[in-house]
Amino acid sequence: MRGWTNYYSAVVSKRTFNKLDYLVYGKLRAWARYRGKGSINKEKYWKTVGNKNWCFSTEEGLTLRTHLEKPISRHIKVKGKVSPYNGDWNYWSKRRGKYPGTPTRVAKLIKMQKGKCPHCGLHFTSEDLLEVDHIVPKSKGGKDTYSNLQLLHRHCHDTKTAYDGSLHKSHDDSPF
Repeated sequence: MRGWTNYYSAVVSKRTFNKLDYLVYGKLRAWARYRGKGSINKEKYWKTVGNKNWCFSTEEGLTLRTHLEKPISRHIKVKGKVSPYNGDWNYWSKRRGKYPGTPTRVAKLIKMQKGKCPHCGLHFTSEDLLEVDHIVPKSKGGKDTYSNLQLLHRHCHDTKTAYDGSLHKSHDDSPF
């Protein structure tokens, strides 16, 4: 459900999300009636979470997300006479971070880096091939957190990886 709602959140879909939540509730209610042999144990399957009633959840506190929890984000039109060929790389790199087809991690990194490659200092373009890179390589003990990630052009990533030694583990790291 999450992937589907993320994909369709950029179009007019609020009524559709509402209808789907209604249909999912009906399916869950029928399933609960089947499990309860004709009766529904509301306290077992539906709980009040925060200010929301009738949240389908487990005893451990995990809740099923609804379609309407995903905010609708409208498509933003391209400004007047802006073109990818006029050299306004700052505009296009920031816009790329907001495109629904851009993975969340890449979009966050573009926003954190203000649309620039930290290795070469150039703005990202729509045609660039990008790589998510660990500042401190995982083979050297780096973590998989945003504070240790950066977005690089693919050729910058190749250059950086060749010099930081992440391609080869040292013999001290070997378990043998």
